[in-house]
Amino acid sequence: MTTMPPVARQPGVAPPPEDRNDLGLGAVVASQSTTRLLNRDGSFNVRRAGLGWWESQSAYHTALAMSWPKFLMLSTAIYLAVNAVFAVAYVACGPDALVGASPELLGGVLARAFYFSIETFATIGYGNISPVGVLPHNIMVIESLTALMSQALITGLLFARFARPHAAIRFSRHMVVAPFQGGRGLMFRLVNKRENQLVDLTARVNASCMEPGPAGPVRRFQLLQLERPTVMFLPLAWTIVHPIDDKSPLRGLTDEDLRARSYEFIVLITGTDETFAQQVNARTSFRADEVMWGAKFRNIFNPADEQGILSVDVHRLDEVDSVPLPGAGTSS
Repeated sequence: MTTMPPVARQPGVAPPPEDRNDLGLGAVVASQSTTRLLNRDGSFNVRRAGLGWWESQSAYHTALAMSWPKFLMLSTAIYLAVNAVFAVAYVACGPDALVGASPELLGGVLARAFYFSIETFATIGYGNISPVGVLPHNIMVIESLTALMSQALITGLLFARFARPHAAIRFSRHMVVAPFQGGRGLMFRLVNKRENQLVDLTARVNASCMEPGPAGPVRRFQLLQLERPTVMFLPLAWTIVHPIDDKSPLRGLTDEDLRARSYEFIVLITGTDETFAQQVNARTSFRADEVMWGAKFRNIFNPADEQGILSVDVHRLDEVDSVPLPGAGTSS
């Protein structure tokens, strides 16, 4: 498959109509990318080169964005590594730099120095081990200052991670093409995994596909009209539908057409976290091979309990049933 080279555009000249729906990826990435543009977890398949490792890294952003298991493992590793460095420094001062508990009782000279470093770093101060001499005391001063700044830093990161609003939205594994209002509809659904309340939610779905161009295949973007693009609240689940009617760019297309044109449906959900009163978002994408034709989502609502309260079974979010599609050219 050939690709179209980027075309220079003169300043002040309006972009072609197909560029106006671009998501910000740019013509080069959109046209030359051979994989999906957006992963299911919302990350982009774009890499940056030409920057030094330190230039491209942001320790604060990385610490906030990484998962909790990685954050706790990294924090523990740094904590142990720093104390190990200071333990080696104490041992390097000589066998008489630390006095108190016998090294044999604590696993050796290095182990005793490590435990003393832990007590100093955490300001525990049991008093069983103490430094002797100017150099060990100077190392202790440096470690105390390091501990003071480290504890302030880790406390700030922990608070920022807890206080940072984040949308924990779970999307269905597949899109479905199902009967809708006498015709067809492209659907997917989502649910909020947390107990927090999301309000004023807006959904946008952009369909991208490869089409022939003057110099080779180019990627086109089209914003799909949704049956209900906004909801005020999301207490249970939300099924988002694009009616495949006369105005739909998907009208008349089949499963084979979507696969042949490398269709990808890019989804962006924005809303407000009521707890923090801040905007949050979630994004994902569905490729053509993740669209099920002639299927409809199963009901995930449980019957009301004795108090008349409804609930949803999130485990059934991906479950579908086969249904016949109206119209000619049905594909499954």
